[in-house]
Amino acid sequence: MKSFFYPSSIAVFGVSDSSSNLGRVIVQNLDRFGFQGNVHPVGTGEGLVSGKKVLANIEAAKGIPDLAVLLVPAERVPEALDRCGAKGIRHVIIESGGFSELHEGKKSLEDKIRAIAEKRGIKVVGPNCFGVINLEACVVVPFFILNPAYMKKGSVSLISQSGGIYYDTCMLASFEGVGLNKLISVGNKLMINEADCLEYLVEDKGTKTIGLYLESFSEGRRLMEIAARTTKPIVCLKANRSRAGQEIARFHTTALAGDDVVADGALRQSGIHRVRNFREMMDVFKVFSLPVLKGRRLALITRSGGHGVLAADAVHRHGFTLAALSDGFFDLVKSRKINVIRMTNPVDVGDIYSLESYGEIIEKALQEKEVDGVVFVATFSSETDGVAVKKAISRAAELAPRYEKPVAFCAVTNRDQWLQIRETNGFPIFTDVDDVLRALARSLEHHGNTTGRVLGKKEMARERPVQAVLSASLSGMVDPGKGFPLLKKYGVPVADYSIVRTIDEAIPAAQRIGYPVAVKTASPEVLHKTENQGVVLDVSGDHALEKTIQGIASGPFLVQKMAPVGAEVIVGGKRDPEFGPVVLFGLGGIFAEVFKDTIIRVAPIDEVIAAGMVEGIRGSAVLKGFRGQKPRDVRALVEVLVHVSTLLVDHPEIASLDINPLIVLEEGKGCLAVDVKIGINV
Repeated sequence: MKSFFYPSSIAVFGVSDSSSNLGRVIVQNLDRFGFQGNVHPVGTGEGLVSGKKVLANIEAAKGIPDLAVLLVPAERVPEALDRCGAKGIRHVIIESGGFSELHEGKKSLEDKIRAIAEKRGIKVVGPNCFGVINLEACVVVPFFILNPAYMKKGSVSLISQSGGIYYDTCMLASFEGVGLNKLISVGNKLMINEADCLEYLVEDKGTKTIGLYLESFSEGRRLMEIAARTTKPIVCLKANRSRAGQEIARFHTTALAGDDVVADGALRQSGIHRVRNFREMMDVFKVFSLPVLKGRRLALITRSGGHGVLAADAVHRHGFTLAALSDGFFDLVKSRKINVIRMTNPVDVGDIYSLESYGEIIEKALQEKEVDGVVFVATFSSETDGVAVKKAISRAAELAPRYEKPVAFCAVTNRDQWLQIRETNGFPIFTDVDDVLRALARSLEHHGNTTGRVLGKKEMARERPVQAVLSASLSGMVDPGKGFPLLKKYGVPVADYSIVRTIDEAIPAAQRIGYPVAVKTASPEVLHKTENQGVVLDVSGDHALEKTIQGIASGPFLVQKMAPVGAEVIVGGKRDPEFGPVVLFGLGGIFAEVFKDTIIRVAPIDEVIAAGMVEGIRGSAVLKGFRGQKPRDVRALVEVLVHVSTLLVDHPEIASLDINPLIVLEEGKGCLAVDVKIGINV
């Protein structure tokens, strides 16, 4: 990837001296930003662009360019690529559109490009992209006009599947004072995808924070591996959230684990911060330019009672606490002739403004042992106080790294001062305290993700088919006679059962198991037993068993020991097209899809991740002993989650799995699976 960002010479295909020519814009961008290497415009063979003669073909270029940028009609790309290969160029960006993004019929053209690239040993970014920007090396090759006057160099790098988001990042970052380092538009991801780019950026010294805009994952598990071995913040705006899962009616797991829910769990598991929109992504970029927040205790300082109330609400909403401030802090504030309305946190510094004391107040707050971070809401007169506020911002920019605590500044002013204030020392400025607190929550989460993490090469376990591959009925469903033994093989406790076909088989089976028993249809074709009158509970004797068997439509039947009363949970799994096997956990029973209180992680998982899943659902209090109930055996539940994740990795033929319900018994008494449903790929 380095040659895409640090080429010493660049060839640009598709250039003419026409004012409407887009290839010409690429050459001009390189000139405008001061690229020091050689640039070879290739196109008509006539005229000059930025003082450089347009060549009729690449063969006329002196030397071998490190990088070629193609902006020619789609049907001419294969020929241009082949000429690059013959010239010895090994890195090519195809910015041209007109490929599979239009329709599937264009995929053959992409296949032709791939074949040429592989034959010639060429690495390709694109097609249908805006290429790369590296402000460190003045490499700027998009075909839209950019100006170094508003492109601030910094430490944020972006990988984008969308050219529009790529462009908007350039524009909004310049407005927000966010410094950019490297940007790459991957387009159709023909040969180089987001995982390749991420792998480069996590090692790149100039990149401190990484942004991702994605509509699909090319190698989801590899992306997770790369993210898990860096402490750099990675922020992902993932679109295409509403794709429906398959076979929703067949499995609770599939209904609850749609594509986007799986993506959410996978990103969280690997420490990637998922944001909901472009605005939030920029706010998180800003907060990661500050020292990482290491605790929940915040000092809020405002010059308005209303802002203080809003700030306190936001603190509660985003899971923070108001730090206890010392008498010494308030003594300092009062000594500076500031009328403190309330000696509390949030600190309302009243109606006697002393802007010159802002920096001193911020520093005193940072010195407080009980304070992990400071939020300052600066309400001020835009006509008279702009200079003083800029001084306060400059002081905050100097103090935050010294004390290794974030100082988040909120301010609103008039149009003329707005950009001036935002450009002060490159310090991030927010407009709404709720945005600040939401972004700081990401910073605190990042601290938790990286604290104590042992970095190094970490790989997701590869899927390894075992010798005994499951078989199923024509519908793709595994019958309980095979499903339950599979669970037991992987260490999942199962309530004692027997599969029978007649009442003559059922009675001795029930007597062996011991009454009371549950009787269920064992047909794999009956997916939802309760709705189809396929379950009868608490059958207490031979006569009742006979009547029950007669009342269920047809065999085979599952006669099972009634499990003791416990908490009902669902443990499930599915094979996701982007991340492979995933594990689902949540409150179970017939209301699993009603409450939708679930959490998902990519398999395999260990006990730490499994324990986090149990703790992560809203209903975890039910398992800990709610309103006088005895605590449930969470340790045994954690073991079940780990075992099921191993089962899913070992059996890639499993498309979906439901253990619903799994009964979690009292602490020390374990768990029992009383129902299992497995679908396999047929």
